[in-house]
Amino acid sequence: MTSEELNNYIRGGIVNEVIRVAEARQVKRLSHIADEICARKTVRLVLVCGASAAGKTTTAKRICTQLMVNDRFALHLSTDDYFVGDKRNPRDENGNLDYEHVECVDIPRLAEDIEALLRGESVPRRRFDFVNHEPVYPDETVTLRPGGIVVLEGIHALNPRLTESIGDALKYRLFIEPQPDLDIFGGITPSSSDARFLRRMVRDNQFRKMSPLATVELWPGVLAGERKWIDPFRGHADATFNSYLIYELAALKPYVGGLLELARLALGDGNRQVMNMIRLLKAVEPISPEAVPGDSILRETIGGSQLEY
Repeated sequence: MTSEELNNYIRGGIVNEVIRVAEARQVKRLSHIADEICARKTVRLVLVCGASAAGKTTTAKRICTQLMVNDRFALHLSTDDYFVGDKRNPRDENGNLDYEHVECVDIPRLAEDIEALLRGESVPRRRFDFVNHEPVYPDETVTLRPGGIVVLEGIHALNPRLTESIGDALKYRLFIEPQPDLDIFGGITPSSSDARFLRRMVRDNQFRKMSPLATVELWPGVLAGERKWIDPFRGHADATFNSYLIYELAALKPYVGGLLELARLALGDGNRQVMNMIRLLKAVEPISPEAVPGDSILRETIGGSQLEY
């Protein structure tokens, strides 16, 4: 689909048809992946990996739902909840906190909890406070039912260091990436990085109290971290999932347009990343946030999801 075709749907008031088909296509793909997981009788741990803002959390939760459709109980865990916090976080060569490093994750504690769950034991629920940058423990425990599956998601989920004590026969690896297919300028489509940058800017502002300028400044380090910590393992995946929605650029426009303008005012017109994103947004008409379904992967970015995060 071209941006002009999408705009015609929007102007004609019939974009909901595009939205329904795009969302249904993702559900269908996840259903097939869940069927494949269940066909492998030994699988007890599904590893869901993707770069920043790929849509890992929503995808993991949807995988849990599809597994339960197949009568397999599923428990969702996030490596983000096992971050060690700033006091223990690794630093880069310049002495800055390196949030992309694998040792941001409390690997021993994560492995211990997964192994306990697979044995049928209860473990304390761990969360991470992204405002204060420290782990917290609500008064809650989690338990995996007999024969159940742990669905672990995070940017390092495919790194063997996290689950090296668990046999490969018990694992299923899924790699998530938005792969835009909206033709903007004569065969030119946004890149995966473009799609994730826009999602990240909105999410950072909505849920992590970060300025758009901070997102722009952090982005080169995020990409460098992906090349070092994610790309070497993506080829090990058993399946891939395209998390991009054909209408998402239009749906994000009401949120990210103003944020990009703030970044442009701070940085001037010389920042290529910001200016490229502004040009992309000009190609599409906006879609009202109300048109985005409550269980859409975009709700992970803009908020208002029916799913619990």
